[in-house]
Amino acid sequence: MRIPRNTGRTVALAVAVGALALTAPSTASAGSAPSAGVKPAAAQKAQAGKEVQVWADHVRLHVEPFVNSPSPTTFGPGKLIDFCQRQGDFVSEPGQGSSSWWSYVELPGGSDGLWISNVYLVGGEKIDGVPDC
Repeated sequence: MRIPRNTGRTVALAVAVGALALTAPSTASAGSAPSAGVKPAAAQKAQAGKEVQVWADHVRLHVEPFVNSPSPTTFGPGKLIDFCQRQGDFVSEPGQGSSSWWSYVELPGGSDGLWISNVYLVGGEKIDGVPDC
């Protein structure tokens, strides 16, 4: 059987390209900060969340920690699981206080995670025992 003349060069090129792919530096860094539109990492959610109490009725839950972010549902009063918190839009509730801190929460039995302003949670402007996102 006759082997075409360039087969050796083709195999060598394929091996070289494969080696470059294995050794090329990644464009993503493990320490990169997430963008504003990224939800908390699954690794963060692997930590046990803290149960928090929503004191108000029909509180809007948001896709992002911003007042104008889509709000697919409302909740309250009742308990949610708080996984982490970060600063977002400033929210003020007459007679109850104000806060720029928001919590990433789920229902106790599990659900999609959404954001709620900490103004509507018992515990103050920033909830003790809940890590930052």
